[in-house]
Amino acid sequence: MNNLSHNRNIGFLFVLLTSLLYGLMPAVSQRAYAVGVTVETLLTGRYLIGGSLIWIYILLTKKNFKVGRGNFGFLMLVSVDLFGCAFFMNSSYAFIPGAVASLLVFCYIIIVNAVEMISGRERVYPMRILCLVLTVIGMVAVVYSPVGSVGLSIKGILFALSSGVLYAVWTICMGAKRLSGISSEVTMGYLIIVPLILNALTCISSGSPLLPQTPEQWSYIGYLGLSAGFIAPVAFTAAIKRIGASTASMINTSEPVFAYFAGILLMSDKLSWNATLGGVVIVAGLLLLNITERRRDNHL
Repeated sequence: MNNLSHNRNIGFLFVLLTSLLYGLMPAVSQRAYAVGVTVETLLTGRYLIGGSLIWIYILLTKKNFKVGRGNFGFLMLVSVDLFGCAFFMNSSYAFIPGAVASLLVFCYIIIVNAVEMISGRERVYPMRILCLVLTVIGMVAVVYSPVGSVGLSIKGILFALSSGVLYAVWTICMGAKRLSGISSEVTMGYLIIVPLILNALTCISSGSPLLPQTPEQWSYIGYLGLSAGFIAPVAFTAAIKRIGASTASMINTSEPVFAYFAGILLMSDKLSWNATLGGVVIVAGLLLLNITERRRDNHL
């Protein structure tokens, strides 16, 4: 196995881990909202915990966190985008089912792949198109039942779609060559700064508490800070640097599958045959993509 193929396998596993952790996020966030946590408090606590863990790790492992003035400015601009992405995404959970929100956010896949292929950073070939089509069909199938049985809020739909557009911008920026020499942990350490500050200011202006008020609220936000604030973004950033934004985004389409089944376990959603079928289609698309890319790597 050559180094390129090895990196691709590691990137594939990193994206699946990211999908699992982010897939659990909607249901856990909705449970937090049910016990009185506001969107502003949830995001402030999540970024505070996640950011603290990232910087503790950076300092303990003595990673080089000097990125240069130009890269610092670039990361600060991207972090503003990340703030908007997270705010719109978490706001959508209050209006529409988590699995539906995840599907709408995943419009970013089409944007990322279009930009990557038009710019020439990714080759256009039939198997990639087929994998993209399969994963989109699978996502639609996974959430077909919630869409058909729950009245959807226009506000929730717009929030989720806005998050998807901003997430596409963030994903493409994470694949920029200027960041290739910066570790994933340091990249996310800087990216979390602006969302933490802006969410804290939003809490103050809205009168929401900066931190959770009960042990139950702390348990939810503590989990989100560790998983969605630390492990998942670092893993996804590392994956993008190994396999590219386009491939990472396509593998990440497994996230709505995890979101749907997390809803079943944590929010008492009902399992449907189309969700199971959609999950199978997505997994098939992901495996086909990984096998195809690995064969291409081995012939390089």
